[in-house]
This record gives sequence, C-alpha cells and structure tokens, in this order.
Amino acid sequence: MSPRLGEAIAAHQLPNRVKALAAAGVVLIGAAATDAELVTEVEAGLNALPPAMRRPPGGTLEFMLHAEAAPLGLGDGSAERPDWSQGRTRFHLYQYAPSDDHRATLRLSRLTDPESERLWRRRAVVHAVMQRWDDAHHWSRTDAWRRLSGWLKPFERPLVWKEEVRLRYAGAFSRALGQRSASLDLVTFAEEWFVPVESLRADALPVDDHVRCQEFSKARALAEHVAAAGLGDLPPRGNCPAFDAWADREVLSHFEVLLVASTGRQPESLFGHLLLRPVWREGEVPRGPTFEHVVQLVALTGMEGKGLGYVVKGMTGAYDTVFLTGTMGDLSHEALELEQRSIRRFRLRLNPGEDTRMLERVWELERRGYMGYYFFTDNCATALLFLLNGALEGSRQVRPPGLLWVLPTATLDTLAGIQVEGPEGRQVPLLEHIPDTIESTGDRAVRAQASRREALESLTGHVGANELARLREVHARLQSPEPQTRMRAYDGLPAVIADVLHSARTASLDTVREHLHAYVAHSVRVERAAVDRAEGERLRIERERLLAVKAPLAGSARAGTRERQRIFESEDSLQRRLAVLDRVTVLKDAMASAPRRRPTPEELKTLVWAERTETTFARATEVQGALNDGPLSQVEPLAFLGEDRHRKVAAETTWAQSALRESGAARLALTVGMDFPVAGGVRPLLGLRTSAMSEALGDARLHGFQPSSELRVLDGELLFAPRWGVPKVAVSDMTLLGYRTLLRELPQFRDSFWDALGWGAEARVSSSDARMLPYRATVQAEALVVLDENARFSRYTAVGLGGLALLHWRRDLLTPAAGPRLSVAHRTGLPGSGANAVRLEAAYAPTWRVGDDHFTHEAGATLQIELWLGRAGPFGFLLTPRAQVRWEGWVAPPAATSWLDGSAERRLALGLEVR
Repeated sequence: MSPRLGEAIAAHQLPNRVKALAAAGVVLIGAAATDAELVTEVEAGLNALPPAMRRPPGGTLEFMLHAEAAPLGLGDGSAERPDWSQGRTRFHLYQYAPSDDHRATLRLSRLTDPESERLWRRRAVVHAVMQRWDDAHHWSRTDAWRRLSGWLKPFERPLVWKEEVRLRYAGAFSRALGQRSASLDLVTFAEEWFVPVESLRADALPVDDHVRCQEFSKARALAEHVAAAGLGDLPPRGNCPAFDAWADREVLSHFEVLLVASTGRQPESLFGHLLLRPVWREGEVPRGPTFEHVVQLVALTGMEGKGLGYVVKGMTGAYDTVFLTGTMGDLSHEALELEQRSIRRFRLRLNPGEDTRMLERVWELERRGYMGYYFFTDNCATALLFLLNGALEGSRQVRPPGLLWVLPTATLDTLAGIQVEGPEGRQVPLLEHIPDTIESTGDRAVRAQASRREALESLTGHVGANELARLREVHARLQSPEPQTRMRAYDGLPAVIADVLHSARTASLDTVREHLHAYVAHSVRVERAAVDRAEGERLRIERERLLAVKAPLAGSARAGTRERQRIFESEDSLQRRLAVLDRVTVLKDAMASAPRRRPTPEELKTLVWAERTETTFARATEVQGALNDGPLSQVEPLAFLGEDRHRKVAAETTWAQSALRESGAARLALTVGMDFPVAGGVRPLLGLRTSAMSEALGDARLHGFQPSSELRVLDGELLFAPRWGVPKVAVSDMTLLGYRTLLRELPQFRDSFWDALGWGAEARVSSSDARMLPYRATVQAEALVVLDENARFSRYTAVGLGGLALLHWRRDLLTPAAGPRLSVAHRTGLPGSGANAVRLEAAYAPTWRVGDDHFTHEAGATLQIELWLGRAGPFGFLLTPRAQVRWEGWVAPPAATSWLDGSAERRLALGLEVR
C-alpha cells in the first residue's frame, strides 16, 4: 500500500475513530478531532490503561488542542496556559515544545523529537484520565500514598499552613508538577508508569533505569488502589537485575535499628544517632562483616566548620537529610574508632512482605530521599520513621514521639510500644533489644583494662612472687599516658612473660599460659583504642588547619548534595562505578589537596604524639605475634575470642533483663506529701512532676543514655498546698538543662588532670514560700571526684567541688549572689529490677549576696528510694518515696540573741510515675 493511499484510508476512518472515542467518554474538540496523529496517540494513551479504567468517571472528558506551543505540549495551570477548564471537564493540549524540566526529560535522551512528542501526547491522556479517577476515589488522600513522599495536610504539623511535602528533591517526582500536591504526585507518576519510555522504543533505557525498577513503593500503592477499586490488576514489575542482586531477598534475615550511643564525656553526641541495618544470612556468596550494609540517616554537612553558622543551619533546615547505604566497615571506622561510640542493637519484627518493602524503600530513598534537616524535629529519628512507615503494610503507622522535639531514644520507646503478632500468635513488641552491643574500641578498652587486671590478679599463687612483681611493674608502665614509655614496656614484655612462665608450677602451667595470653591480648586492645583516638585527633587538627584557610572547598554541603544527586540519576552509570559514601574518606580526600595553614606548636606536639602512639601500637602487635608464635602458642586464639565474647554477651544479657525498657523521655509522676514548717504543724501537699528528659546517674535503661551520664531537660515539679479555691503553689523547681558524667578516661588516655574527673553543669529556676527570697535562678558547674563505683555505675559515690551563681528575687527586691559549692552524690542498687535504688544527694554552698555584710549558708539533702512495681498492661509504675531537708541562713554576730538565723524546709513526699 502506498503512503498516500494509507493516509487517505486513515483520513476516511478518522471520523469513525473520533466517534468511537466519544462513545467511550472522550471527546476531541476542534482541531484535535481532525489531527490524525493526535487521535492515534489518544487511542494509544487510553490503551495503556487497564480496560476498566479507559472510560473516565465524572462524565465526558474533552480534549482541546491549541495552536500555540507549550513545554511538553501540556498546560501549567496558569491563566495563559491552563491545563483544565470548566472544572475537570476540558483538558487542554498544546503544540509540543522541548522542556527544561530536568526530571521530566531525564530518561528521554535516546528518543527523537517526534518520539518524545508521541510519548507526551500519550502521557497527557493518562494524566487527564487518572486525575478523574483520583477525584472520584481520592487515592492521593490515603495514608498509603501520602506517606511515600511525606505529604502533610494543613496544620498536620506546627507551621504547616498548606499542603506540603517533606521530600524536597525534584528527582523524587516524575516531573516538577508532581511537587505541587499529593494528587499531582500520583497523576504524574501514573503518566510515567503507564507510558514508560521503553514503550516508545525498547532500547531507550537500560532495564535498571526503567520506572518499574526505580519506583517500587509508588507502583505498589497505585496497583493496590486500582485493584481495591475493582479496576483490574497491574502487571508485575518483572526482573530488575541491580536491585535483585543487591536485595538478595532469599537470604534476608531481618532488619535491625542501631543506636549509636554517646561516649558519656561528649555531651554534643549525647542524644544518640539512629541507623538501619539489613541483616542477611550466609548465602552462596560469603559476606564479610565489614561489607554488610548499613543505612545511615544523616545530614549532609560536607566540610563546613562546626561554628555558630553550623548550629544555625542545623536548626533551620539548611542541610539535607539523606539516606546513605554504606558498609559496616565505614560505620565502624567512623563511630567505633574515631568517635568512640558503641552501637546498641534492636531487632525490628517485620513480616516477610514488610522486609521486602523495607529493602525497596531503602533503594528508592538512597536515590531520591532528600528532606530538610532540623535538629529538634526532622532528624535521624524522624527519617527512620519516614522510612519505616513507607514499608509497613495496611494502615499501620508509627507516629513521632513528639511535635517540637523528636529524640532518638524516645523513638525507640515508640517502636517498642507497638505490638505485632509474634511466634504462636502471641503479641510481642515491634522492637526487640539484642544484648550484643557492637563495642567501640574505647569501650572495649575499658572492658579490656578490667579483664587484664583480672588476668594479672589470677596469677597470684601460681607463679613466683618476684616474677609476678616484675610483671606488675610492666603493667604500671603500660598505663602511662606517654606512648614511648609504653613502647619500652612492650620491648621488655617477652622476657618477663618467659620468666613468669618458667616460674609457674607444673600443675598450673596451662592456666598460667591462658592468663598471660589474655593479659597480652587485652593490652593490645587498649593500644588499639589509643591509636584510634590518635587518628581522631589527627583528623581534627587537619580539618582545623584546612578550614582556617577559608578557601572554597569541593566538599561543601550543597556541592556534596548536588554530586550525590547527579551520581544517582542513572542506575546504569551508578552500577558501573563504586560510589564512595564513607564520610571519613570524603574528608580525607578533600584534605589531600586542599590548602591549609601551618600547625601551631600545640598541634605539632599532638601530631608527634599521634605518630608515636601508632608506632607503639605496631610494636605491641609485633610482641603479641611473637609471643603467640612462641611461649603462648599452645593457647587456642579462637577459644579465647569465643570465651571473651560469651562473657561480654552474658554480662549484657544479665543487665538487660533487669533494666527498664523506656528511656527517660516524657516522664510524668504524681506526688503526695507533707511539709513540716518551722512554725510547727503539718501541711499536706499535692504535686505533679514532668520531664521532657530525665535520666539520672546509674539508670539502667535499654533505650537510654549511658548509665555513667545524667541528663535533665525541662525537668520540673510543682507542689500545691490544697485549700478552698485556687490551690497555692508552695514549691516549684524546674531544671532547664542539667548534665553530669562520672566517666573518666583510662590512665593511659589522660592528657590532663581533668581527664581523671567527672563533671557536671546545671541551669534551674525554683521557688519556695518558706524562703526569705522565694524566687531564684541558678547556674552551677562542678568537677566530680569518684570515690567508689561498680560496673555500669549501679553503685557510686562522688564528691563534687565547683561554684554557682544565683539570682534571688521577690516583688520588691532583686539580689545576685555567687559562691563555691560542695556536693556529695551516692547511689546503691537494690535487689530486683535495675531501677531499684537508694539515692542520696547533699550539697553545701556559702554564697555572698550583693548588699550583705555576711555570707549566706545554704545546705540541703535529699534521700530517695526508687522501686519498680512492674507493669499492668501497657503501663509501668515506679514508686519514689523521698525525704528532703534544706536550710538557708547565716551565722549571727556574738552579741545576737540567736547565733543562727535563717529558714528551713522539711518535706516527705511519695511519687508514683506511670510509663
């Protein structure tokens, strides 16, 4: 058939085709009805939809073709180029023109202009029809759709006045129009899903770049809506080689939530950090532990300095939260070695379908998941919930544990509070603690320090006294903060070990050899922590030297974000290169060629110390290797490692069994008590205690901070004296922010006297009707000397010495004051739950008030017992009886009637906390 004859037949059939479309509810108006190519593409667009969806709901759908051109041949909703008119009756088409919408044209590079025009004509038809279906069934209003991109309704969160989306990267949408509303997000995705690029040309895209291999979650949500409406089943996605190889779903075991805990001495890291870890069983291809995947939920800050601008940006959304799929090796180097932060493990109890969805969400969000980072409200915790909510089946969702402050530890509380069906149909928590913390080299060194001391003491009675004394001398030198002193000790260690072995009794020889092997192994572990700390100091100095030059860096936050987005635009290109996502490696690469200032004398001293520390570690490992090949060769190293891990896990399991599950976030307690005024009599009191965060020293909490640290934020109590009418506030006490730590550095890690001390600081406001000046604001700081402690600080005694500044006032008087402060803190754990304890807090402070000619002495003590009563259903109960006494006054002159003047408070209270 000649082309001219074919055109004539098509022209003859065109009216019938237009009538057929009209019969199906699609009417072509004006020029649209006479454009044979347009009619063909309208038919093709309808045929791309399931048969039951080809007749749009809501009455006749009209298509009108305009003579003027528009990008992609589509309207933009403006008055000049409307997309709809007469409500949703008439859809407007324009002459095709190229578009600068990067996302819309990203995958069209292999199509010719005529092919691109045909593609967008078909997508225009799908857009119009799908918009009608969404109007009729409100698919885009469902949580199942909105949570995938994070669509927020007006007033759903503070300061959200209109519909907004949390994902702010244009690449997360099929085209820019999809960012305007959840409905347009769904409709524009449907365009790409039903009319993919490969439908015009099979070789237009590599298979891994197909929309079906990139947008698993949106495709599933759309398919579920279509099926639920009885409109047919969408085809399965088929094979996606890159994703299928990465996911390896057949051997996926489970997902874990990881809490990167604080060290206890670095308050800037106190709130912890959450990550997600997929765990695979061993399959045909072995997975080394350092190559296991881990999903980091972090803000991309690049090489920007940690100054005031950094803090402001972190609180105002100037950084992007991203989903980084790295390796456990990267995480270990950054968290366990450089930052010295251990990682607690929690298993997510997801069903197999949710496990698959979680893998898909990780894959998608690593490529397109960019959200604004706000330290208090949109951080790693909210990113984890965003990821998880997109994977949970049905209507299940996890709400953030707060609107104005979302804590990682409180998020663990929320996850653990959700019940799911477990083995044998029992209800179990969604989150399960795994008593096998991934130790930082610093925490492992603390454990090694205790273990090698134990190994040393175990030699008593089995070896010669003189030989053991020589080993103790070496042990003392191995605890020196000077790396050269430790290296000389390692040089002499082999001879000392040989003499100790030679002096051992025959019956005890194997035992002695095992103790010596353990002693050497634990010593090397301590040295490993030292060299990791040294590397962290070296990186800190190099960063400061680099930033001091104030030269523009390729590693800036915005540049890093743009580079990541560019890398992930093409799956085919991505799979052919290794994307280095380790932030420490990025830091080192940026520093390698960047200009920097000369080191200061103090920095140079630190760099020399770091180099010597590394040399000492190398010497320690050489000595260990020589001993293990020589006199200690009969000890089985794997047996030692297995026993060491068994002891670690057993100790953690025992602690976890008695620990409270919840963190100290959002605490609430009711109080009844009585006062004993100086004037005599008894006054009853009723009270309420609330805390945004309150975790005390020694607290045993699975989701909490270190027991060695105490943190209180907006921790307040009101005590009322009941009476007719409005109750009188007798006492109020609010700790705005308080922090204490009893954790000290190991002897060999101490750079100064302060490293051997704990410390604390606090800001609070309070009032009492028994004081001469009832209102006061206090700021205090102290150094803490730990006199006694045990493992995990369930028992401790500490003495504090510091200072405080006060502001006293009443209606007609305002008086500042300052002075030294002496304190004593003690805790003794009681049998049963790890929450059971007796606490004693006492303090004395002589302060000088402006305008006085004497010192005012203040003393107080609180004795509190904490008893965990257990759970009743979802609630837990903690009983806290306490006795308090406070005195404030001054020593009167000798001629006075009374040598002691002042005011006193004596109080008994019984609190009941409900969690």
